[in-house]
Amino acid sequence: MRKLALPLLVTLAMLATPACKDADPNKFETYIERIKSDEQRGVALGQLEALVKTVASSTDPEVRDARTQEFVDKVIPVFEETFENAQPVERTQMLEMLRVIGRPEGANIWSKALVLDGSDEGRKQALLAIQGIINAKAIGTVDALVEQFTSLVNNPTKDKGKREGEIRIQMAEALGELGDAKAVPALIASLEKTKEDQPVAVHRQAAKSLGLIGDPSAVDALITVNFRVPDSPSTTDIGNRSKLALVGIGKPAIPRLIEMLQGKHEEVNALANENGVDLLIVQQTAAGILGNMGATEAIPELLAFMPRDGCVDPENPEAAKAEKPKKKKGDDDEPEVDPAKASLRAFVARSLGYIGDESASKALCSCVNATHNAGDMDEVIDALGRIGGEEAFACLIDTVKNGEYDPETVVNSEFVHQPKWLAARWSVLVASPDKIGEVKSAFEEAGKLGKVQPELDKLEQAIKTTEECGGDKACWLKVLQDANADVVAREKAAYELNRLAKGDVEIALEVSKAFKVRDADARVTMAMYADRIADGKKCPECVQAFEDIMEGEKGSMDATMQLPVLTARNTMAKLR
Repeated sequence: MRKLALPLLVTLAMLATPACKDADPNKFETYIERIKSDEQRGVALGQLEALVKTVASSTDPEVRDARTQEFVDKVIPVFEETFENAQPVERTQMLEMLRVIGRPEGANIWSKALVLDGSDEGRKQALLAIQGIINAKAIGTVDALVEQFTSLVNNPTKDKGKREGEIRIQMAEALGELGDAKAVPALIASLEKTKEDQPVAVHRQAAKSLGLIGDPSAVDALITVNFRVPDSPSTTDIGNRSKLALVGIGKPAIPRLIEMLQGKHEEVNALANENGVDLLIVQQTAAGILGNMGATEAIPELLAFMPRDGCVDPENPEAAKAEKPKKKKGDDDEPEVDPAKASLRAFVARSLGYIGDESASKALCSCVNATHNAGDMDEVIDALGRIGGEEAFACLIDTVKNGEYDPETVVNSEFVHQPKWLAARWSVLVASPDKIGEVKSAFEEAGKLGKVQPELDKLEQAIKTTEECGGDKACWLKVLQDANADVVAREKAAYELNRLAKGDVEIALEVSKAFKVRDADARVTMAMYADRIADGKKCPECVQAFEDIMEGEKGSMDATMQLPVLTARNTMAKLR
């Protein structure tokens, strides 16, 4: 028996050693040494990828965070050590895991993967790296991104083919998301390319990213790209993208836009002339951007730009009482308002309404009855409703009583009095609770005319709600939040909360959520008043609320929602 003891002990010892146990597939250490081996790396990475996806999808945040940190500490250094010598498919596997984990510690590897070698696998790796950078907000990659983006802008050979511009678009997006001003010169250089040198989609993304960064040095590039690069009209065309970027930059952009409105921006004028764009279009573009910015500083210039043909002198309103122009049959010599000037007045009125400053009310009111044509009359009425205040309210009440179109400009005589009910809605919204009696009196007078009363009846619930809530903030908030409440009453709630809760970001958030209302006019109101209630404060939660609503309705919105979407995007640019 003494001879058998030693072999038995050796056998037991061998059974007890870890070498005879299966490696734990849930431990990162199981894969680390194998990843270092050229022969075993491919299989090990495939197995590790399954573990990484399990970790990332864990529903226990404490477990997920702890395991993620373990990956950062143990695995990323091994990836850095082996990345350059790994096979292309193995590098792709590493990049996919870094994308899923989404931690900024992957910056060194992502920076290496951004360098294109002209192969399909290299392109795939660059795209994975960019996605990882965006997910992780990996600021440590900015220098590499700028270098590679600049290289592709100057020599786009490696970003051609069926998906031409895709890499540049993604890189520009990443630079915008990271928000580092180091990227501004490179993005500006991209905007300065012509459509022959670069896909317009790259211009669009560069403009969007410059808006996210918000550096004033980009103002001229964002202004001039409108006239350098033609684009098909859409809610995301280069004009809208550059406008939103300028709105995001804010006040520093105003002086150059005013110069543009005055026709004094030399580079813009030269580009417009080169591309056959009339100076009036240049000026209208400036007016539209200034309106979306809410640029009160531009009001004097906008009023000077607005045609006054047919308007009453606001300093002497009794000198020429506004009456609808009645053209006699056969009388071709009677002076009429130039339709082009009326159209321009409508354009400027919309901008003034978006700015929302009461200093424009007197001039706008003097032009309500300039043509008695819906083309400009409606926009002036809308502008007064969006501005609000005592002067606008008085003008709207007068329009409820007396407003009408020229019968020659409407297809059906029943719509001659449409200005009355358009102004009626705005008068309800603008009226302070103590003035709602004046609204009811005006309605009583206007309702005696044919088709008017049924339209006024649609505003009855909003009036009733105003009488019930008065100056009670909690009451108005409840109305705003009630998805089943009357649409105009919910709009009225936004107006009243602007009076009662100016600067309250939490209320601004509730108004942002109310953007989900299914009425297009009400959506414009919610988008505008979220910004006005925030009163210059940032509200990223508001931005997210708008994004969630629009993303949830993607593909299902009809054409009537175009203005609400554009208005929401303007507000988002200000609140970021």
